[in-house]
Amino acid sequence: MAFHFTLEAVLRFRQSLEDRELLRLQALLAHRVALLSGLEQLRQIALDLQRETRQGMLQQPIPAVEIHFATTRLDALDRQQQHLWEQLRELETAIVEQRSRFQQQRRNREVLEALRDAQLRDYRLTQLRREQARLDELHLLRLKADKH
Repeated sequence: MAFHFTLEAVLRFRQSLEDRELLRLQALLAHRVALLSGLEQLRQIALDLQRETRQGMLQQPIPAVEIHFATTRLDALDRQQQHLWEQLRELETAIVEQRSRFQQQRRNREVLEALRDAQLRDYRLTQLRREQARLDELHLLRLKADKH
């Protein structure tokens, strides 16, 4: 008789819940990478704009309108960065919460796996004992047969 874990369907369900939570966590982590990349791009754009404006001012006088335009663009970039930082802070909270949900699902699955493993060990031990009992009985029968 083969080993059968009676809660196998529950274990598969718990595994699917864990997988679902992992996928959600991975999506949040990917979103964080995208936000960080966006922040880096905005930072680089702002640095380039500042450098270009400084170089332009050193080479020749720049009309006030161009300086104002550059300042307006830098302010807009700053607002975009602040918005992304705000999104990132909210996302970090969501990541912590999702990581907690994922870890809870993992623990739930691991409890069932530990139960299954314990039952499998008991099953194997029982099978070994039965086999040993059969071998012992066979040995005794041969001894008895040899005496007659």
